[in-house]
Amino acid sequence: MKNKLLLSTALIGTVAISGAAVAETKIKGSVQYTYGAVSGTDAAASQQGAGIEKQIDISNSGELDNGMSYKAGFSLEADGNEAMDNGEGNYISFSSGNTTAMWNNDKAKNLSDSATPRVGQMMETMAKGLGTAALYDHSGNTMAKDQWNLALTQKIDGFGRVNVVYAPRAGDDGGANDNFDASSGNSILDIIYKGNLGVDGLTVFAGQSAHEKENDGQADELKVRKVGIGYSFGQFSAGITDTDVDLTTGAEEEMREYGITYTVSDNLSVGILRTESEASSTTGEEVGTAIQAGYSLGPVGLEVYHLQLEEAGAVSTVKDQDKLGVRLTTKF
Repeated sequence: MKNKLLLSTALIGTVAISGAAVAETKIKGSVQYTYGAVSGTDAAASQQGAGIEKQIDISNSGELDNGMSYKAGFSLEADGNEAMDNGEGNYISFSSGNTTAMWNNDKAKNLSDSATPRVGQMMETMAKGLGTAALYDHSGNTMAKDQWNLALTQKIDGFGRVNVVYAPRAGDDGGANDNFDASSGNSILDIIYKGNLGVDGLTVFAGQSAHEKENDGQADELKVRKVGIGYSFGQFSAGITDTDVDLTTGAEEEMREYGITYTVSDNLSVGILRTESEASSTTGEEVGTAIQAGYSLGPVGLEVYHLQLEEAGAVSTVKDQDKLGVRLTTKF
């Protein structure tokens, strides 16, 4: 029985718009409804509430005159009652065989992926509202994919994919038409591999990110290294991923992510996810432990989780916090 993330199960519709014989335009979207209840460090910090995220995806794909294939698109996203953001998932890509080149913002592969199996969201997302520090940020908040970047993907049959993502300037969100963003940040280079090395059931993840020094006041460039291994056997999947971050100040951060999932049926999966985070500049170790369950209702996915966070921000004096979360997701 194949292990799967149930929350991605949803009804997907396609609107085809006539044009070139080899081109197709698709309009898709998704809505996520969430509810969370937090037991904070004191009575005043305990709270509950609802959330929503809406997204519309528009894309076009087809074949070029030279035989290469292309894809292009963008997304509109709104969290809560904010206005639609058009900075999501902008891209145009060209493919030939197993090789793809893509000019994009917020579409390339990135270091938030891992070899650790999860039923639904990663720990950083579930911990929203608990005052956790940025120790979950797998790239020091400077992933190349979050700037305009050039991403090269090479598929190796039977072994996996290698992604090289290069952002010429950090903070470059793009200018208006022929104009350009005034950002003066330096370059970021991410190199990522994920695959099974030819072994059924195996998952290997290895990635590195390097952000060039921005000024002479920085002790060093920001570097992130991330490696993980996972294995699926029958209805079980288990894995571990380790992340090391060298900050520009010379300080270091470390995070380990453990996970095990069990596919109860075609519609139900359960799992346990645990993270341990610490830094050379902090006094404690942040530990997150979450129980997750995902259930497919066909066009709607349901996720329920309970999270306990100890020493948030890796500060030893911070009391334990708990969160109960519910997420409903549908796609169209």
